[in-house]
Amino acid sequence: DGGTMAPARTRLLDQSRHTRAAAPRRRRGREGARLTSLSRLLATALAIGLLAPTAASPQASPATGLPTELTAAIKRLHAAAVVVTADEVYVDRCGAEHRRDQIFRADFDGDGRQDYAVLLRIGELQASRTVQLWGVVFLAKRDGRYRPFVLFQDADAMFPSRQVLWVQPPGFVKHGAHPERVLTLKLPSVGSMLCESTAKVFYWTSRGQTFREYLTKE
Repeated sequence: DGGTMAPARTRLLDQSRHTRAAAPRRRRGREGARLTSLSRLLATALAIGLLAPTAASPQASPATGLPTELTAAIKRLHAAAVVVTADEVYVDRCGAEHRRDQIFRADFDGDGRQDYAVLLRIGELQASRTVQLWGVVFLAKRDGRYRPFVLFQDADAMFPSRQVLWVQPPGFVKHGAHPERVLTLKLPSVGSMLCESTAKVFYWTSRGQTFREYLTKE
């Protein structure tokens, strides 16, 4: 009889070991179910994110991205005024570095507010391929509006534009006709050039509360 009982104990011990070993399988099964559910939730969230409409980019072209008050100030100055765009600059004369929308931002009068220098086309192109061009600075006011200063007006300008603007940084500039004369610019100023011809700088004077013209190239 002792010989017959030993195998029974062995079988019982073996069964208990198998029972204990089977428990982790059930836990792994439950963990796998949880992971599968989580994967399904993530997949659903990803699908919703991909299908949801994306928000429009905050960047806009100068024609539509200008401050509302600046746009209003341009239209008050002249109802037919529009900003000269990069495609309207005569690159063969002016060079690729000037092929950009003709609107520039800087603090031109030193009051800590950002102003705008703009080259405006007035009305449509004429049969003679000429148009009115105005160079204007819009100084920002405390109330958020803009005060215009007309730097120049060309009633019969060739188009595409041979006239371009830029921001002239503070520093020294020489007179175009008298190189011995040097002007010190304390603030950013408006550079203006008739391509392959004359160039000027328009700088703010606090004493006269206006812009003055200085020839830099004949």
